[in-house]
Amino acid sequence: MAESMLIMTKQAHQVDGSVKQKAYTFLEKLAKDDAAPGLHIETIKSSVDKRVRTGRVDDKYRAVLFKLAGEHPAYVVYGIWMHDEAIEKARTAKFWMNPVNGIVEIVRAEAAAVPEADAVAEVPKADSGADRGVGAGAGADPHADHVGEAAPARDGVPAAASSPDVHPATADPLLKVSVAELEGLGIEPGLARRAVRATDDRAFGQLVESAPTWQSEALLALATGSSLDQVREELELDQAAAGSEANDADMIEALKRPASRMEFAPIDGVDELRRVIEEGDLGAWRVFLHPVQRTWVDKRTNGSFRLAGGAGTGKTVVVVHRARRLARTDPGCRIVLTTFTRNLADELKESLTRLDPGIQLAPGLGGDGVYVNGIDALASAVVRGAGARIATAVEKVLGAARTDVGGRLPRDLWRQVVQETSGLREQLGAAAKPQFLETEYELVVLPNRITTEAEYLRVRRPGRGVRLSRSARQAVWKAVERYREEEALQGCADFAEKAAIAAEYLNEVADHEGRPADHVLVDEGQDLKPTHWMLVRALVGEHADDIFIAEDGHQRIYGQKLVLSHYGIATRGRSRKLTLNYRTTAENLRWATAILAGVEYDDLEGDEDGTDGYRSARHGMDPVVRRCSGFIEELDATAETLMRWIKEASGTGRAEAFAVLVRDRNQRDRIVSGLNERGVPAKAVDRGPATGKEPVVMTMHRAKGTEFTRVILFDADLTGADSSASRSYDFSDQDKADARKRERSLLYVAASRARDELVVNAISGESSTEGRS
Repeated sequence: MAESMLIMTKQAHQVDGSVKQKAYTFLEKLAKDDAAPGLHIETIKSSVDKRVRTGRVDDKYRAVLFKLAGEHPAYVVYGIWMHDEAIEKARTAKFWMNPVNGIVEIVRAEAAAVPEADAVAEVPKADSGADRGVGAGAGADPHADHVGEAAPARDGVPAAASSPDVHPATADPLLKVSVAELEGLGIEPGLARRAVRATDDRAFGQLVESAPTWQSEALLALATGSSLDQVREELELDQAAAGSEANDADMIEALKRPASRMEFAPIDGVDELRRVIEEGDLGAWRVFLHPVQRTWVDKRTNGSFRLAGGAGTGKTVVVVHRARRLARTDPGCRIVLTTFTRNLADELKESLTRLDPGIQLAPGLGGDGVYVNGIDALASAVVRGAGARIATAVEKVLGAARTDVGGRLPRDLWRQVVQETSGLREQLGAAAKPQFLETEYELVVLPNRITTEAEYLRVRRPGRGVRLSRSARQAVWKAVERYREEEALQGCADFAEKAAIAAEYLNEVADHEGRPADHVLVDEGQDLKPTHWMLVRALVGEHADDIFIAEDGHQRIYGQKLVLSHYGIATRGRSRKLTLNYRTTAENLRWATAILAGVEYDDLEGDEDGTDGYRSARHGMDPVVRRCSGFIEELDATAETLMRWIKEASGTGRAEAFAVLVRDRNQRDRIVSGLNERGVPAKAVDRGPATGKEPVVMTMHRAKGTEFTRVILFDADLTGADSSASRSYDFSDQDKADARKRERSLLYVAASRARDELVVNAISGESSTEGRS
């Protein structure tokens, strides 16, 4: 019996549901013994590659494989097709090493016969997108409804369009490089000639979509501003090649190259094989990493590191893979993996255990392995674990020593304080609002550990937008004292206070007890508040690989603008930005990023965070914006679209996930009831996984960190100009602008959840759901 190593390609990873179990059975047998009865591993006469084989999956389907000899044979699984198609592909497919750069590819023999004069839009037959295995979605990529008429753009937010004008041809080519320069990278000559002549965005996208993955990424990067040297560096194209006729040992070694691993991945055991087959395209993030992603998964950093990037660029994938890598490198280390919300923390834990079911999860903070929890839950864990010793830290943060900080915070306590504090409205005017006091407390008072009026009168307040006279500051401090008095009576503290208290406690005990973590990884860092960062800094000492942060300033829907260095976390000079979108199509990405146009966003280093260079390797249909006159019309249209999607997906066997994203929970529950009444089996999602066969309805906030095949945005306010959120912050132009910016960010987050189709139900004539019929 000869055991075999299996190496999956991206398209082999996408298997039709009707064949999945048979595919798994076939590949499991192949891994155990390639001579097992029933596999029928056969060579193909007159094939262009002597390594090609086919195997019998069942009476209708055959697998196309490439066999590499060694101590144990290795089989590269190209794909599974119906019998005749599989034989044809086996005759013409060639598994080879690119002679220029040593990257492994699968190419089609007839590609060389395509005339040079062919039109740019015609796609040469390379490996991946155009020649997908059974059940593969058109252009599907792991990473990362035409109903009604498209509406015009409004207030800088794009409407969808069905006209070709969305992808205008220009007189100038999209690439500013020559054919020779592309061939110097290793781009196939026929593809290089077409690419340099391309002037139309959609045709260019279709052209590169069918190319081997690394070639597609190289061309997209060049089209969006990267230089040849940057592409060489990111894809590691400067290594020597063994030549197109490399032996099997050379090929196996070349499969380890980062750019090769974008397309080929070894499968570690039958359990991994089953997960790969069952999860298909939606689970490919676990297997295929971009070389840049892999760099930041593996790289040792000299200190804290910040990884930025737009929605769908794979930041969370890097964080999860990095947590696993750290745990495997040093099984005894203590790793904290945290984020802003409990739901996102649950998603991180699920992703981590899907990536590595055997990973050691720490039972609590300070334990060996990976401890996954939301940042507020983490702060509460520190406070509970301190017991009576927490009193000193509470005194330093709140001004009075006490141990009872775990009670439930009274609802709307800041609103109560505003009503009860005399002179507040006279001194603050329009700023006498709960939102102003809360942000002043979280951005100024707590980070500076202010416990007296004298300290508050002296403290600087940069970037607060509202200037306060001495008497106004005195009025604010009265409100702070009233807030803290009520908390003491109730035996509680708010989340921001607990984070500050936890940080202070950890700093107090660090000299004799040490820090509770060796590594801290933070996802969605843009939403953490100042005292959260104080806690993150207190969890781990300053050393190599101490803090790793993933963030996107455009997705800031909870936190406030801040700079990490103010809280002892220095990342300047140790940061990187991801630009390739793995989740959504170029059309959806264009619509989502256009929401942000005309507004400046900042990253956690205080620099402007732009969207230049963001790109997607996939194309699809344009998003559609439809205007509805009222709630009932919107609900009818949504039900009709979902029923169509369900019908289209039935029987395909593909993993399809549909979502309706809404503004708040009350609206969510109304929509679920309305859809069920119309025969759509939708369910509301709050806590727990956002998965299942039926469409889900969830708030836009809850949708953060998720992705779906098709998405409907319900009752979307494309302006945010008169939203209740911005009205709550009208005490200063700056704060109101920040609130509107968060509203845009929320819409951007929601729109970027869609992988394939996006439908936007836009508000018609009104800016909120209040008063809608």
